Amino acid sequence: MVTLVYDVLREEEKMLIKAAERLSVRLELAQIGEAVEVEGWRRQEVYLIRTLSHNRGITTAAIIEGNGGIAVNSFCALVTSWNKAATHAKLKGVGLPVPKTAILFGEADVEIGGRAIVKTVSGSWGRKVALVSTPEELKLLLKSAEGDVLMLQEMVGTGEDIRVFVVGGRAVAAMRRIPPEGDWRSNAARGGKTLPQPVDGELEELAVKAAEAVGAHYAGVDVLVGDKLYINEVNGIPEFKALVKTTGIDVAGHIIQTLKDLAKR
Repeated sequence: MVTLVYDVLREEEKMLIKAAERLSVRLELAQIGEAVEVEGWRRQEVYLIRTLSHNRGITTAAIIEGNGGIAVNSFCALVTSWNKAATHAKLKGVGLPVPKTAILFGEADVEIGGRAIVKTVSGSWGRKVALVSTPEELKLLLKSAEGDVLMLQEMVGTGEDIRVFVVGGRAVAAMRRIPPEGDWRSNAARGGKTLPQPVDGELEELAVKAAEAVGAHYAGVDVLVGDKLYINEVNGIPEFKALVKTTGIDVAGHIIQTLKDLAKR
């Protein structure tokens, strides 16, 4: 049996429920509200973490594993993927191509060569991300950071990237995301254009290795397109609504099948 752990029932969770019905997988639902019970999580049972709140998801995954359950993704995978600096370190540690990056804990005196991206180590949907071109712009941004840990990252290409969805060690779907006119952020949630993307050997190899680097059973891997491909981020609770609409691929079915296989072990 598999349990879907969620706080908000989004389109992705509804797709997963329908996929479980199609694949004859018994899927229980566990909604996380303002409180979560520490007891009562079953040993050896598979729990799919699909909370909108990453803090709720990370904490619940820890509680599940403390009770002997199997969290997908695991506590460690969620902690790592939610922290972009930790993810970057893991990716670089296994030799994957990543943008040049510096971690900023305060008003550091850092040189920048040309345009660069500044972002908080946690965040999604292109929020808390800025483009800077001069040391003055960077210093002004650092003064207003209010204690956030930031990443200063070289600008790769035009902001165009590829979202690759990895499930069970395979790249099952991908889409190219093109920033809207006048912007450099490609997030579909911000109006970026999406196109189906074929998954060739290099792209799949990079994405699968990235998911493995953070310990994720499934993940949305963001690959920047520049003079070559660079791994940018790995999402441990990835949305896939836009990916399904763009490619027509049954992403939810792939996830449920992987959970079904995991539950049999």
